[in-house]
Amino acid sequence: MLEPENFYLSEPRLKMRIIERMAARLIIYCGYTLLIAIVGTFLLSDIKSFFWLGVLGSLFLIDRLLHFGQAERSLLNLRARPEQKINIANYLTPASLGVLERALEKALITNNDFFLYLIKFLIDNRDIREGLLRMDVPVKEFEQKIDDLVKEIQKNPPLKDSRQDLINKIEILLKIALQLSINNQEKYIEPRSLFSGLSLIGDEKVNRIFNLFSIAPNDLENALIFGRFRKKFRWFRRLPPSLGGFAQRPYKIRHRFMNRAWTARPTPTLDKYSVDFTDLAREQKAGFLIGHEVEYDRMVDILSRQTKVNVMLVGEPGSGKETLVAHLAFEIIKDKVPNSLFDKRLVALSVGNLISGASSEEVSARVNKIIEEVILAGNIILHIPDIHNLSKTSGPQYLSAADILIPVIVSDAFPVVGATYPKEFKQIIESQSDFANAFEVIRVNEISEDEAVKLLTYDSIILENQYKIIICFGAIKQAVILAHKYFRHKLLPSSAEDLLKETLADATQKGDKVLQADDLIVIAERKINIPIHRAGEKEAEKLLGLEKIIHQRLINQEEAVKAVSRAFREYRSGLSRKGGPIAVFLFVGPTGVGKTELSKILTKIQFGSENMMLRFDMSEYQDKQSIFRFIGSPDGRIAGNLTEAVIQKPYCLILLDEFEKAHPDILNLFLQVFDEGRLTDNLGRTVDFTNAVIIATSNAHSDFIKTHIEAYTPFETITEQLKKKLTDYFKPELLNRFSDIIVFKPLSPENIEAITKLQLQDLSETCSETQGINLVFDESVVKKIAELGYDPAFGARPLRGVISEKIRSVLAEKILKEETVKGGTVKVVLENEEIKFV
Repeated sequence: MLEPENFYLSEPRLKMRIIERMAARLIIYCGYTLLIAIVGTFLLSDIKSFFWLGVLGSLFLIDRLLHFGQAERSLLNLRARPEQKINIANYLTPASLGVLERALEKALITNNDFFLYLIKFLIDNRDIREGLLRMDVPVKEFEQKIDDLVKEIQKNPPLKDSRQDLINKIEILLKIALQLSINNQEKYIEPRSLFSGLSLIGDEKVNRIFNLFSIAPNDLENALIFGRFRKKFRWFRRLPPSLGGFAQRPYKIRHRFMNRAWTARPTPTLDKYSVDFTDLAREQKAGFLIGHEVEYDRMVDILSRQTKVNVMLVGEPGSGKETLVAHLAFEIIKDKVPNSLFDKRLVALSVGNLISGASSEEVSARVNKIIEEVILAGNIILHIPDIHNLSKTSGPQYLSAADILIPVIVSDAFPVVGATYPKEFKQIIESQSDFANAFEVIRVNEISEDEAVKLLTYDSIILENQYKIIICFGAIKQAVILAHKYFRHKLLPSSAEDLLKETLADATQKGDKVLQADDLIVIAERKINIPIHRAGEKEAEKLLGLEKIIHQRLINQEEAVKAVSRAFREYRSGLSRKGGPIAVFLFVGPTGVGKTELSKILTKIQFGSENMMLRFDMSEYQDKQSIFRFIGSPDGRIAGNLTEAVIQKPYCLILLDEFEKAHPDILNLFLQVFDEGRLTDNLGRTVDFTNAVIIATSNAHSDFIKTHIEAYTPFETITEQLKKKLTDYFKPELLNRFSDIIVFKPLSPENIEAITKLQLQDLSETCSETQGINLVFDESVVKKIAELGYDPAFGARPLRGVISEKIRSVLAEKILKEETVKGGTVKVVLENEEIKFV
């Protein structure tokens, strides 16, 4: 482990004055000029000994030319023992050392801030300028702000730092830059690493400049990748070999089964049904890894120990299981593994090819032959993707491939790396204890957003060449943010890469030359049909008038409408709390007062269609066992109604009817859902609720509401008292997690009449659209329908039934009997207390 204590800085040139440094440079230049002249003279000499001296001198000069711009030593070969001290100066490129010298002298002469001068000189570097431009930082304005800050300090100069004080600052910066260079697998400490290191140095003036232009440390480091690799990769159509891509090669590397000790044996049967990852690594088609360091280190530790050397990687598709194995193959060919894994072959067995076109007897024979070859070879790590499929290869009279392999795996005859999915692991592998116990399980989770940004930045270098479009760093970051939030059916980085490519294709069609973050938002909105962009003037006007829009379909319930409108405005303005669902409401009130209707309206407003509502009758989940129907059974055989629905439809409104009737264990589940917006299902998957609106409805204490409304108690008082009484049904910690608890009033006869008008108006519009019939209702009919549809106990709930019986069914018969014609008018009137069509 390389600790900061292992490093020190000793560079004589930093201690020289300007005159001394100029003199040293002059001596070096003169020395090289003299050497070139002597070498040229010797090469032209007829004296053989002089000629060969000239050849040696020319080889020396060529070597110096080839290493021009490089540091004395490479970080790739850096190894440190705890007691060993390492001089950082040996890993500085001349460009890095030169810029440090310039900033040091300038700071000493002007008695100003060293770090500000260093930034000023560093942004002359082309790679750094490109990185800033990719982050949409105007370089000239950036330079101007630095100059302004330098002048500001000049007016009130601080105490002068000595040369040694500044060298100490340089040493701190170089330790940070060295660690960044090692993390990025760079050979030397380049100027870009110094610039990245400045963002982590913790200096108040540097932070002030970087914060002014919203330059975050991780973003800066990733944006500088463009400068590092743009020239290298300009001719590649896919990710280049150094990044584990599939760049075209002029030849195919020959398959190699023999180890360097010449003790291995050929494996023809295994080769027939497998892919050799070490061959792919030698062709540089596999091995690039970003993230998963903990999982990789644990896998290597298990494989390199003496007993129980078998690993089971468990993760969703796209989580990186195969990437981990491929990286191990890459490290093996680079000899960067423990001794027990040195010179091994890592071979992936294809279960599909193994069982293809074979009977159970033939499968058993093939497996036995492969086991025999692997044991004899003695240099193979066997990787089995989709290892759960081995249990599906048995016939009535034969053992499955898993039954044959398990005793061999348990005996540690050779290391095995299996891979499977959480569902199959639960259902198939865990149910067979001997199968499960043969392996050490490593859970492989999705990479982080920062890691995905870094990976997508590498990918973007190639995509720029393919699509001929410049990709701003903001677009890359936006792709990852949007994909992680809105496209959870796929894991990062695949989801972000898909979104980025789709946006690039769209930009190509439009003829755009630069891809910006807003372009990603447009495509994402098109895919999910919900607003993501910052509210524009038209939408802002709609949000400000949300109450009016809702009241076009909902009668009364002013307080409820105001509360939900307020919550939606906060969300679209970006002021809602981070984490958790979009909003979580508890609607409390009697039956038939508009709780479900308001939920439908909100679904259409936020998600574009009422079909985006997921409705659950919580009275069906009253017993303890019903929790398995809700989130799935532990053995994976029963899928969770809630979790599966949200996985399939993450942008939705979840309506939990009669919430108070659910079992307490189910109510406890929602503590985490309401607070953090996530829930772990029976398969260990994290289900995301952050794109959902959750509404729980309850009839609890309806009589209390009705009694106090009739007694003309102020509504605010009713609401406050009801919230206290709700603890009879819900825990206080659950109630505290709701965005708002909204009380619905009982409906009056006048309200029912207004609702009747709305529903009859909807029916008229339906008739006009589908049948071409102009349906007109007399005012007396509206009053009669309202009277028949009003029930103090059930609110407006009976109303639809009355309209169906008295209007829809009669009208349907007339249409079928052709008593009405397309384009005609049908008037519904009340005669002698009977509804008639004329």
